[in-house]
Amino acid sequence: MKVQEKNIDYKKSRGYEVRLLQAKKSMPHYHTHDLEIIYCLHGSVHVSFAHEQVVLRENEIVAVDYMDIHHLYAEEENLLLVFHLDLHQMDMPWKDLKYMLFSCESVHLYPYQMPAFRSVVDLMLALACANFQDDALPGEMPDKLTGRLLSLLVHYFNWFNYENQDDSMNPELQDRFYRILRYCSEHYQERISLAQLAEQEHISRNYFSQFIGNTVFQSFGQMVQYIRCYNAEHMLLCTDLPNMEISYACGFSDPKYFYAAFKTWWGCTPGEHRQAMQRYMASPADVKVLSSRRSVSILRDYITRWHLYKCCTEETIVPAH
Repeated sequence: MKVQEKNIDYKKSRGYEVRLLQAKKSMPHYHTHDLEIIYCLHGSVHVSFAHEQVVLRENEIVAVDYMDIHHLYAEEENLLLVFHLDLHQMDMPWKDLKYMLFSCESVHLYPYQMPAFRSVVDLMLALACANFQDDALPGEMPDKLTGRLLSLLVHYFNWFNYENQDDSMNPELQDRFYRILRYCSEHYQERISLAQLAEQEHISRNYFSQFIGNTVFQSFGQMVQYIRCYNAEHMLLCTDLPNMEISYACGFSDPKYFYAAFKTWWGCTPGEHRQAMQRYMASPADVKVLSSRRSVSILRDYITRWHLYKCCTEETIVPAH
């Protein structure tokens, strides 16, 4: 059994879709142009996406990038708001979003991000209500709200912000980061050198190394390794190609470097990862999607408590459940 792409049914050609569900186990899948945001309203859930494993608890959020192979599993009852944004329908061009990665995890927030995080929650709840009540938001308001949501994610929660501890983000440096990431993502099958990219960016090799060292990747070598392993995971789980062939196809000069790099990022060898996913997919999914009527009732109660919390305190990020 291979991992499959999962298409999202966007109603009325709008740029978002949302479901309220209870999940004990979902099948691994990926989306080709959809950003997924998971908001845990009750209980907890394990979220596995790309190389990350996160336990999402009540009132916490995680963003799953497009093309990330991901799945959910839980050991207790939960209630999840699963939100999708169609990146092809946003005002920001797809060419600018294609290589932008997001990190909106509640457990990794700096103080300057907290007001933006609250706004993300506000927008998700408003759009969720509009999803379940066709007349909840008039005219073009849903499009405006999805635009605001994406703007918040781009400005406060993209991967370049991950190591920033304040709001003093340099747009020129962010553009440089994504130019480098785009180039490596498009040429990962080839030999990529630090000197080559430093020359393209018109900076010294030392400055280039320091620049990447201050990002989430910590070094240029790790950036290239991650991109190659990320693409290798798709080949491992979506094809029957042998590991050695995948290794060369993803730009590794020797399979032993592939195995070492993959274990560094994913915590297991490529073969172990493939076998683990095959075992996981051998049993059926267990996901219950709630009806629109029930979802509206639950969300109304949740929004009331969320609003009361914000009126009463600014000391923490989220309300008590």
